[in-house]
Parts: sequence; C-alpha cells; structure tokens
Amino acid sequence: DLVSKLSEIKKKSREDTVRSQLQKLIRSLKRDEVFDEGWDQVMYHFNELHEDFFERLKNAYPSLTPKDLKLCAYLKMNLTTKEMASLMNVSIRGVEASRYRLRKKLDLPTEANLTEFIMTY
Repeated sequence: DLVSKLSEIKKKSREDTVRSQLQKLIRSLKRDEVFDEGWDQVMYHFNELHEDFFERLKNAYPSLTPKDLKLCAYLKMNLTTKEMASLMNVSIRGVEASRYRLRKKLDLPTEANLTEFIMTY
C-alpha cells in the first residue's frame, strides 16, 4: 500500500530529484518486503525444528520484544555477531548492545554465557 502511494506521488512530481529519491525509497521498500517474506519462511522452518521455543521464552519473559525474539532465534542458530549484524541490518556494535539489553531482560549474571543459555532453552 505504501509503495503504491509513493508511486502515485512520484508520478505527480515534476522535480527530477524528488522523483529519483522516491524511486530509491520504493526500491528499498520492495527489498525489505522480499526480506520479510524470507524471514517468515526461516521462522516457519525454525519453529518446525524448535517447537514451542518462542512460546516458552514469551511465557518466561513477557517483556521480550519481537526484536529480542529475533535475536534469540539467531543465537539459537548459533550465528556469529557479524552474521547477526548483517541479517539485522545493524552494526556489530548494535548487535552487541542488543545482546547486552537481552541479558538484562533475561536477568543473566555477567559470568553466564548468553548463547549457551539460549541453546539450552
């Protein structure tokens, strides 16, 4: 819906720079849509392998956000921080910050390994 509205605005625009910027935005939204479809497929297979993983996490830690759950899934898949950064479209430092926030929400002590905790969950 958003892509079609932006396309309409682009058609009505007379300025080339505005049209160019709108086209870039439209392409970006379409790429994100394809990525989201891919994520849904990955999560379907993930849920097949790890039944009730998300439900157990949500029940034990209701404050977890969808972003936190995605990070937990990546940790369960044993991905590296660099791989997670690429998939989440954030910097490595951003993943590290997310891991830190997740540790706090899970109330893990500093000596506990977050990945090991998630792998055994």
